[in-house]
Amino acid sequence: MNIVFKDQLLIDLFDGKKTYHKQFRSNPSIVKKFQSTLVIIKNIEKLSQLFNYPGLHYEKLKGNLNMYSSIRLNKKYRLIFREVHSNFDFGIVDTLEIIEISNHYS
Repeated sequence: MNIVFKDQLLIDLFDGKKTYHKQFRSNPSIVKKFQSTLVIIKNIEKLSQLFNYPGLHYEKLKGNLNMYSSIRLNKKYRLIFREVHSNFDFGIVDTLEIIEISNHYS
């Protein structure tokens, strides 16, 4: 699976150039979980394979976030992403655009 990032902060967190961010002050290990989760995503071929990792709780979002999906990084944080369909076959998702790491309860 291809991964693209919405902004530079997410790239820096993934690449390890930034290991801390004020948003995760109460749980600095969330950056490591973010990195390890993206390794899992990079190694899958189809989005449905995320269901093989029940701890991620992959789901399509509803309401004002209905264009996005999420997976859990822990009980408090989730990774929000947009599924980008293949140019050749609209039924196939070949890229995920990572939008944000969200505090699920804020």
